[in-house]
Amino acid sequence: MPRLRPQRLLLLTTIAVAIFATGLGVWWLVHHDWHRRTVLVDGTRREYLWYAPQTKSTEPRPLVLAYHGFSGTAERMERRSLLHELVDSGDFYLAYIEGDPTWHCFTPIELDESPDVAMVDALLADVLAKYPIDPKKVYAVGVSKGGDFVVHLGLRRSQQIAAIVAQGACILEEQQAERPLAMMFIVGTKDGEVTPETIVAVPQTYRDRGHLVEVIRPKDGPHCWDRSYNQQILEFLFGHTTADAEAAPEGTEQAAPDDEPAT
Repeated sequence: MPRLRPQRLLLLTTIAVAIFATGLGVWWLVHHDWHRRTVLVDGTRREYLWYAPQTKSTEPRPLVLAYHGFSGTAERMERRSLLHELVDSGDFYLAYIEGDPTWHCFTPIELDESPDVAMVDALLADVLAKYPIDPKKVYAVGVSKGGDFVVHLGLRRSQQIAAIVAQGACILEEQQAERPLAMMFIVGTKDGEVTPETIVAVPQTYRDRGHLVEVIRPKDGPHCWDRSYNQQILEFLFGHTTADAEAAPEGTEQAAPDDEPAT
């Protein structure tokens, strides 16, 4: 059997290595979610999905934190809300936060020591140091229990969170914010988790405390994230900063179109 010349052997070896590297790269792209990130919170690794605009810029951009419902996941919030599809056109950063497994804000001790609030502190410290994010334009949105949590978070971190949007949620908390907070509640008329009385009384209580509150009632809307409001949500959020003067106490309430919500 003839022996291969050193030059040919080197060429074949190089080709084999290139094929292997290409295959490994394809496998990595298929199996690795490059959106998934972690942040260390009091010794625990917490996960989130990260989206950034494809166009690079040194100009500060807004950041939106998105919270799934009870027993949900960041991936499920990603699939159902589709907020990431607006990252480029809206020119903002987005993080879908993963619960542990849900949100800690419903027992007395968690009201003051929620690890999810601590995660926000750690996450903001991390991403604000790495990306050109406008610290005055950090927002939180959530659905169901995630909606409850963004209210909880906004009231406790009103100097860091400029505005919040809660869908399928309308929780009343006694916590007094350090500054007036802009809030939007979106609750369908067929949402069985939020009573008609609640969606009237709770926003009014927050208005009486000096917060700006908008309420949207999608006709026949069930308990879900209605992504047909995504653009309106972003317009509401980006219209507020933590540098805003006092919010209007009266707030507003809006009717909703007759189209069915996306689930």
